[in-house]
Amino acid sequence: MDIVFSSTQAAIPERQPYRIFGKDIRCFYPLFVIALGAILILSVFWMGSRYPALIHKAHDIGHIAVTSFIWNSELVAIPATASFLEKVWGNFANWLWTMKIGMSFGLVMGALLHTVFKFYPPTFGQNIYLNTLKGIIVGAPAGVCVNCAVPVACGINRGKANLESALSFMFSSPTLNVIVISIVFSALPIKYGIIQYGLIGLLLLGLVPLIVYVMNKSKVVEDDLEVSACAIPLDQECNKTMLQAATEVMKEYGKNLWSLIKAAVPMMILAAAISAVVVELVPFQAIFSEVTFTGLLLTALVSVFLPVPIALDVIAAHYMYTQGVPAPYVMVLLFTLGTYSILPMIFLWQEVSKKLSIGLYAMFVVLGLVAAYTISLFV
Repeated sequence: MDIVFSSTQAAIPERQPYRIFGKDIRCFYPLFVIALGAILILSVFWMGSRYPALIHKAHDIGHIAVTSFIWNSELVAIPATASFLEKVWGNFANWLWTMKIGMSFGLVMGALLHTVFKFYPPTFGQNIYLNTLKGIIVGAPAGVCVNCAVPVACGINRGKANLESALSFMFSSPTLNVIVISIVFSALPIKYGIIQYGLIGLLLLGLVPLIVYVMNKSKVVEDDLEVSACAIPLDQECNKTMLQAATEVMKEYGKNLWSLIKAAVPMMILAAAISAVVVELVPFQAIFSEVTFTGLLLTALVSVFLPVPIALDVIAAHYMYTQGVPAPYVMVLLFTLGTYSILPMIFLWQEVSKKLSIGLYAMFVVLGLVAAYTISLFV
């Protein structure tokens, strides 16, 4: 009887895991955790800060005076009788205060992207133009200034994504946000907006892909199999519980966040210190009194360098326009103040290419001069 009983005992089959797109659902546990974190971060930043602040700026334009080209939120009051060092200190502190939310978002989002690419290697491929468009699509609604976009671009770059995606994200985020575009066309005559976005289109759809193509031609091409790795490898063993996956994601995220903080915060402090000095040394009022090539060149050299918060370029251009500043100077400020700065220069210098860092600075100066002389044809 014992033999009969044991022979009738059928082995209980192992429970088959749920599958999504043919893969074990446990392979997606890290993605679920990361997606939840992204929703939380974006909701707090977009709904609680960024878009309300942009709408507030849109309402205030024309009703406030521009007190600085690098900050628009005052922490330290700078009296008219302040000494040079007091003005520098005020600019330094006020810039950091103005950037606190945007930079915090950049850090936490950059670390999140780096974490995503750690668990799910990106499938950007080798199509430079398509990768550029992907960066634009993500950057335009992000609504961060080019300075605050640096940690995000750093996360993209460290996550082994494509350089063109990082660059197009940085340049599109401060310029192609729908509220920023609406401010440009409502605050200034339409010719300014046409020139502005004609050059932005040339930059994003022409110059960025061309620059990356030339850079790629000068270095060894990566293995095709490495570039086109699957987002979730088919041979990946997915045997962790949700709690284990969440713990692993949080550990990796913390490591990436600390890595970005160590890299980006010194960049921020250095950028704030240098720009606080530069903005006090340049005699803008004397320069704006007469349109000359030297004046336009000096303005472009400085304004490309300055790390301004999002939409301050438009606010400054509008204020200069209402104060009767010649159109070429207004156009230079509009195009160059928000598209590049010392902060992305430092990032590219340290992590990508010194030649690219300086080359982009020179390119934006030239584009600023092109913008100035183009607007002069219509005034």
